[in-house]
Amino acid sequence: MRYLRLLVIAIGLIGMAGPRFATAQQPQIVTAVAFTEGPTVDREGNVYFTEMVSQRIMKLSVNGVLSTFRERSNGANGLLIDSQGRLIACEGAESQRTGVLLKFKPQVTRTDLLTGKVEVLADNYQGKPFVGPNDVTIDGKGRLYFTDMPGGAVYRIDKPGQLARILAAPDIQRPNGIQISPDDRQLYLVEANGAEGGARMIRAYDLSSNGSVGNMRVL
Repeated sequence: MRYLRLLVIAIGLIGMAGPRFATAQQPQIVTAVAFTEGPTVDREGNVYFTEMVSQRIMKLSVNGVLSTFRERSNGANGLLIDSQGRLIACEGAESQRTGVLLKFKPQVTRTDLLTGKVEVLADNYQGKPFVGPNDVTIDGKGRLYFTDMPGGAVYRIDKPGQLARILAAPDIQRPNGIQISPDDRQLYLVEANGAEGGARMIRAYDLSSNGSVGNMRVL
């Protein structure tokens, strides 16, 4: 999971000790929190990333201008720009915000950056909904591979609505980040199981031309 946590705390004290001030010191605390994820870049060099606290997809232009690309992101996390310049998003993982558990619809979507039209590529496997799509990558044939971290599985999308589960528990535990080598011959998977004795490693697999994986080893 590619992420950056940013916590900025500014503390201002109003009032000072001394005979000139009748009131006691009153601390004023201002806190801003951001949790950014899933950076990806388009052909022009614009960077898109998710901000999971405010549930937005942000855009940082080549000129350094930061704007909101999409409000109410449905818990979007990992992003990817495909070969046709469309934005792929893993959405729907549960999120904690100010002590409240937020729930969204787990799905993988594709957005036309010009029109803003959103298409659902997948939201279930054999009728069973995903738990929380997390990260996504793409091979040279345009096939998408994404992790469902709490669901303990990795899926491949060949086209909208057509997908295969290529890895699942107990062979993997909490699949997080995912990437394919430039020559399409290797698939790398980050395991992020924080439980005692859980898998915390980078796995490497041989990637076949048909999109299946094998020969797992710890990178």
